[in-house]
Amino acid sequence: MKILKLESENVKRLKAVEITPEGNLVVIGGNNGNGKTSVIDSIAYALGGKSAVCSQPINNQAEKAKVVCDIGDLIVTRTFTKTGGGTLKVSTKDGADYSSPQKMLDSLVGRLSFDPLEFATMRPADQLDTLSTVTGLDFSDSGAEKKRLYDERTIINREGKSLRAKFDSMTKYDDAPEKEVSVSDLMIQMRKAQETNQENERKRQNIKHIENQIEVQKENIADTEAKIKQLQEQLKAEKGELQGWENRKMEAVKEVAALEDADEETPRQQISEAEEINRKVRANAEYAEIQKALSEKRKESDSLTEQIKKLDSSKAEQLAAAKFPVDGLSFDENGVFYNELPFDQASDAERLRVSVAMGLAMNPKLKILLVRNGSLLDENNLKMIADMAAENDAQIWLERVGKGKECAVVIEDGEVEK
Repeated sequence: MKILKLESENVKRLKAVEITPEGNLVVIGGNNGNGKTSVIDSIAYALGGKSAVCSQPINNQAEKAKVVCDIGDLIVTRTFTKTGGGTLKVSTKDGADYSSPQKMLDSLVGRLSFDPLEFATMRPADQLDTLSTVTGLDFSDSGAEKKRLYDERTIINREGKSLRAKFDSMTKYDDAPEKEVSVSDLMIQMRKAQETNQENERKRQNIKHIENQIEVQKENIADTEAKIKQLQEQLKAEKGELQGWENRKMEAVKEVAALEDADEETPRQQISEAEEINRKVRANAEYAEIQKALSEKRKESDSLTEQIKKLDSSKAEQLAAAKFPVDGLSFDENGVFYNELPFDQASDAERLRVSVAMGLAMNPKLKILLVRNGSLLDENNLKMIADMAAENDAQIWLERVGKGKECAVVIEDGEVEK
C-alpha cells in the first residue's frame, strides 16, 4: 500500500496542496519557510495518530485544517480545529467506515514509518530493541545468563589461581608417615623409664648405705676386741649382727646384679623428632586437600565454560536462521553490528542503507517512509534511497531544500508551484 493521492489544507504553512505522486521516490523541494516540511508532516499527522501531531497543526490564518490520504484500498481523512478538536475517518473504496479508525492505521504503520533515518541516531539500546523486534530474536536473557556464567567462572578461576599458587609453594614429604606421632604416648613411656631408673638408683644407694654400716660395725668390732674380755658377750652379738648385715648385702648385690636400666635416650630422641614428623604429616594432609580443591575448581570452571559455549552456539544458530533486513546486519546483547563492526562505526552511506532497510522491514503493509533531512544527502545517497525504494516497491517521501531536477514537487508559499 502506498499513497496514490495526498490533499492537505491549512496544515502548518500550507494553504492547499494536492499531490499525485509518481515513482517510488517523491522528492518535495522548495526554499526554507515555504511549506515543504508541512507536506511531510501532513502525511505523518494523517496516519500516525495524536502522538504524531504537534501542538499547533493549523495555519495561523485558518480555523480548521484537513488532510486526505488515498492509499489505495483505504482513504484516510483527518481534520483539526483551532480549539484542539478534530476527527478521523478511515473508509474503504466502497464507502464503508471503520469503527476504530486509528486502531486500523496502527496495524499498518510501523515504528519507523515516518523517518527511517531515526534508526541511525537512536541510542544503541533502542537500536537493539528495534532490530530484535524486526528479527523476532531476543538475547537479553541469554546475555544476562552469559554474564552470570562469566562472572562465576572468573571468581572460580581466581580461587583456583590462588589455590594453584599455594599448591606450587607447598612441599610433600614422601618419608613422612600417614599419621602424626603421639608425643603424649612418648612422654608416658619416658616417665615410666624415669621411674624405673629412679627405683634402681634408690637400690644402688641402699647398697652404699649398707656398706657404710659395715664400716661402722668393723670399727665397733675393733673397739670391742680391745675390750674383748669385758665385752665377749657383746662381741658375739655384734658378730651375729655383722653376719646379718653381710647376708643382707649379698641379697642386695644379687638383686642389683639382676637389674637392667630402662632406655631413656630412645623416647627422648623420638620426642625431639616427633614434631618434625608431625609437621610433615600436617603438610601432606594440607597438600592433598589443596590438590583436591584445585581439581574441583578446575572442573567447575570447565563446566561453566561449556555452558557459555552452548549459549554462544545457540545464539549463533538463531542468528543464522534469522532474516535480517540487510546482509551483514547482526546484533547481540551488547548492541547492533554491521559487517562485524559496531553500527556507530559504519560509514554514513552504510548507516543510511541500514536505516532505510529497517524502515522498510517494519512496514511490510504500508510501505511509506518519510525522510525530513533529505538536504543532507548527496547524489549517491539519494540514488541509493531511490534504488532501495524501487527494489522493495516502497514509497519514500523526502524533503529537500532547493528546486533541483530531482524534485518531483516544489512548494512555494504554501502551495504547489505551477
